[in-house]
Amino acid sequence: MIFNLNMKLNKNTIFVSLFSLVMFSFFATNAYAAIENPVVGELGTNTGAADGSKFINYVVYLWKVSINLGALAVIAYFIWGAIEWISSGSDSKKAEDARKRITNAVIGLIILVASFTILSFISKIFFGDNFDLLKLTLPTYN
Repeated sequence: MIFNLNMKLNKNTIFVSLFSLVMFSFFATNAYAAIENPVVGELGTNTGAADGSKFINYVVYLWKVSINLGALAVIAYFIWGAIEWISSGSDSKKAEDARKRITNAVIGLIILVASFTILSFISKIFFGDNFDLLKLTLPTYN
């Protein structure tokens, strides 16, 4: 039998559908999956929710990600500007564009360093030596 969109629903079909929906809703139970994602960490738990430490950790994490992306952008702009400068030859317009690009990369680097310094200073003022807001760790090779 092919399902026909023009088919009229009778009372029995409506009753069975509603009854099935009510019974499903009545007997359905909550299912909690025990899946742990190492990337997300304790995102789904209430640990640190009362004192705000979880929020601060996520803000610091987002700030670190933005610093890393900004550093990559600065490096890319330096390289792009250097390639344009080298390939400009005697064309003053291309050399000027390359100089502007390198200048913008330097300004971006200054902004990144300034934000790091300001946040480190604020962390020292509010928390002293007890808590390092930035938790700067340098990679080591074994």
